[in-house]
Amino acid sequence: MGFTLIELTIVLVVVSLMLGVAVLTFTDYFDRSSARRAAQVFARDLSFARSSALRSHEGVVIRFDESSRWYQIAMQDDGTELVRRRFGSNADVALGALDLRMEGDSVVVDSRGVVDLSGIVGTGSLGEARFASGSEEYSVYFNSMGASKVEER
Repeated sequence: MGFTLIELTIVLVVVSLMLGVAVLTFTDYFDRSSARRAAQVFARDLSFARSSALRSHEGVVIRFDESSRWYQIAMQDDGTELVRRRFGSNADVALGALDLRMEGDSVVVDSRGVVDLSGIVGTGSLGEARFASGSEEYSVYFNSMGASKVEER
């Protein structure tokens, strides 16, 4: 008993089609989970920045570098770095883009734990940070008290 060349060719074509569909499905899943994970990490970091400002009685700033895909949380007065998150192909989370939708690309939390939202782009009253991977995009909306909500765009 043996297989003909036509039977082997048909099996190989079917297997390659199945692998192609699987790769596309997993790529979409990884894009979606990367963007969601980055947004969730930022929401937690926003709470961390607020609690650090309250604890130290000193302002805390979150600075975005959108072109290099990272942000930093630091003490406002002396610049002591508390956290730095890098996103992209060589970082913990593969992310295609991040965008802080505020003028100046920084968020300041004052010593009372209040987020300065004076640089909001647009007409809304909430700050917004966007995280994208592939075709997937998530936004983190936050108010002046640091409360945040993650939404798929």
